[in-house]
Amino acid sequence: MTDRPAVSGALPISAGRNPGLDGLRVLAALAVLVTHVGGQTGFEFTGTPASWVANRGDVGVPIFFALSGLLLYRPWARAALDGEAGPAVVGYLWRRALRILPAYWLVVIIALITLNRSHIGSVSAWAQYLLLLQNYNTHPWWDGTGADGLAQMWSLVVEVSFYLVLPLLAVALDRLAWRGTTSVTRRARRLLAGLAVLAASSYGFATLLYYPARLGLLSDTLPRFTTWFVAGMALAVLAEWASAEPDGPAARLCATVADSAGACWLIAGIAFAIACTPLTGPELLLTPSLWQVEIKTFLYTVIATALVAPVAFQATRTSWVSRALGNRAMSFLGRVSYGIFLWQFVVIYGFYWLVGAKTVFQGTLYPWPTVVGILIACTAATLIVSIASFYLVERPAQHLYRVVYRTRRGPAGGTPAAEPRQPAAGAPAT
Repeated sequence: MTDRPAVSGALPISAGRNPGLDGLRVLAALAVLVTHVGGQTGFEFTGTPASWVANRGDVGVPIFFALSGLLLYRPWARAALDGEAGPAVVGYLWRRALRILPAYWLVVIIALITLNRSHIGSVSAWAQYLLLLQNYNTHPWWDGTGADGLAQMWSLVVEVSFYLVLPLLAVALDRLAWRGTTSVTRRARRLLAGLAVLAASSYGFATLLYYPARLGLLSDTLPRFTTWFVAGMALAVLAEWASAEPDGPAARLCATVADSAGACWLIAGIAFAIACTPLTGPELLLTPSLWQVEIKTFLYTVIATALVAPVAFQATRTSWVSRALGNRAMSFLGRVSYGIFLWQFVVIYGFYWLVGAKTVFQGTLYPWPTVVGILIACTAATLIVSIASFYLVERPAQHLYRVVYRTRRGPAGGTPAAEPRQPAAGAPAT
């Protein structure tokens, strides 16, 4: 019996930026923009195949969450497999805060002052939004998922919740992985098993939202969406497992998936087509059934995983996948994609005010050619505002992190290498 050939030349990109992921990020942001324009114009409630596609533009949210799980957990996954120290938690939290909060706070200030003027004097309104607590408001003054101009921010509340919980999850998974073993394979399998339990918890939590009583308050909290973050975390484990064992099964799996991007995206397309049906809930703003929620959660997990995996596992930045999603234009748009997410509703409301038009909720339903025109105009305006936000707010905040944190860490900018860990006492090493 001959040994399998090593595939070390096809290992996933581990150092530096994976440009293809930038392309996925901007596509996810634009998908969310499409669904919001479709909602405000009423197009996505018209019962046509195109309206169903627009309605399901919220698929961008699980893609965002999966990317966060992949990119943020990967250093901890690496630490769990190679035995070195994981990221410094304080530095990680500062980096996340400076990445997320400055531009978000600016949007909140503008939206509350211009679009929610009746609540300018409300300390509670300001506190909820500035501290990202609005999802937990039991008696909100707004309709839908948020105040005017800020409705999409419910997902940012969930995202930040994940940021805060991730170090604790990483510690728990690390201890599970290292209990009584020094085998990389065993540690990787334990990490994946632990993540599978976390993913399953989302479906169990959704059930609790319906039985024995409907708990709408908790429907926009982290436990409900853990499975989408876990999809990315599992990809991080596989990528680091492949790097740790270049001739192992994970390396072969990653190489196969990377070479099968077309097949993976076909799977994502089929899952999305199924999601664009009443199986995943109604088009109208009605409460879906438990089964519709569970099916949508599962299908969106499949879509996010199938889209992200072949990009995350690319071995080179010159592959056709990396060039298509990570070319100069896509990479630039990916860097400003957070602004696209943040500013889109403010821009949409600003557009309607500027042209003197009304939304569908004010009694106006637009034909599809007009909807396309509104989408193009709002997309262009959102890109302009997002680019300005990136250079004037986001980039300076990131620079502040680099200056302050590197100063704290000293000229070398590093930490002493950790001693290799040993399996937990009381259990034999395997």
